[in-house]
Amino acid sequence: MHILYVSQYFPPEIGAGSARAYELAKHWVARGHQVTALTGFPSYPTGSDRRGDRGRRAGLTRRERVDGIDVVRTWTLGAGARRTPDRAFAYSSFWISSALRGLAIPRPDVVVASSPPLTVGLAGAWLSRVKRAPFVFDVRDLWPESLTDLGATPPGSVADRTLGAMAGFLYRKAERVVVTSDATRKALLESDRTDAARTITIPNGVETAIFTPGKDRENIRESLGLGGKFIISFIGNIGLAQDLEVIVRAAVRLSGKADRIHFLFVGEGPGKQTVVNAVERHSLPNFTFLPAQPRQRIPGFVRASDACLVALRKAPVNELIIPVRLLEFMSCACPVLLSAKGQPACILQAAPGGLVTAPGDDPALASAIVRLLTDSDLRRRMGTRGREYIVRNFTRERTARDYLKILEEVAANAAA
Repeated sequence: MHILYVSQYFPPEIGAGSARAYELAKHWVARGHQVTALTGFPSYPTGSDRRGDRGRRAGLTRRERVDGIDVVRTWTLGAGARRTPDRAFAYSSFWISSALRGLAIPRPDVVVASSPPLTVGLAGAWLSRVKRAPFVFDVRDLWPESLTDLGATPPGSVADRTLGAMAGFLYRKAERVVVTSDATRKALLESDRTDAARTITIPNGVETAIFTPGKDRENIRESLGLGGKFIISFIGNIGLAQDLEVIVRAAVRLSGKADRIHFLFVGEGPGKQTVVNAVERHSLPNFTFLPAQPRQRIPGFVRASDACLVALRKAPVNELIIPVRLLEFMSCACPVLLSAKGQPACILQAAPGGLVTAPGDDPALASAIVRLLTDSDLRRRMGTRGREYIVRNFTRERTARDYLKILEEVAANAAA
């Protein structure tokens, strides 16, 4: 079977969308299928090509072979952590260039388009029509709901209505709508924008052979100059969905323990400077900020941590998602401090792989930090249980296999 996977993001870019595209495709190739990934030149999250690659200036397209995946890159304006208009231009440019470049790709048996942004779905729907192949809409986050809930788009605005109409069109055109959590599926069904038979949950998964407990903990801690510290790490995108101010407020409450506790931030995004400014304003000495790191280095930073943080803003849409980083932290047997409600809290508590506090509740978060600081046995038990829970339920191999069954069914129905 030939699978065309349209995704604006693909390695070496970082982030959940890039990881999902690459890891699913890699497992499908391993099972004997042909996968073409139609994607952009690397730009996220900095807005420039992270490898120093001059492909965007040298030409409009390029082909690569990555672990058996046929990667077709097409021109896009760099987005990165910039203003909303800049991101809109980037989304539109990839929509147009991928829709045109995809015409030259041999006819696939099925087209998968991964959103956000919704414009990727439009490119996928167009190519499925032209190629006479069924369309599967892969929904990682609900748009426009995420944008309105997080304050990026005013409810009822022209942008909100336009994106809503776009999403409705894609839900109707898709043979299957694949979402990443049961809570998201329920929200879609209750909105009557899709039906139960076509809407399938395939959660994000973890490469458990990569995100694993390891022995490089002390080397990394020493290289950071943090040997002997109790390290609490935030690793990942610093965007609209994250509430990192609650971490700073908790750190202020724990300022008397600054000689023992150290906060490590690894990542980029539009919210990073706000956090840096807050740390400077409060004169907190126990924060280290590192830029976004290559994905292969992330497990080492997790293993070097005594606990990892996931902090989401209080918003209905954040109760529907399962953050990939949450699963990866648990897979490394690192206890998680989660400031969130809904689906993320259910996952962590089911393990149980860490401590949950309400979003925005800095006194509770500070108390949870102290609890882990003072109880090494609790940290060990939660880390072990978190790892076991991920291995049972969220391996990428398992989610790729389940996803492949859907694609085979859709392709068979189309060929009948």
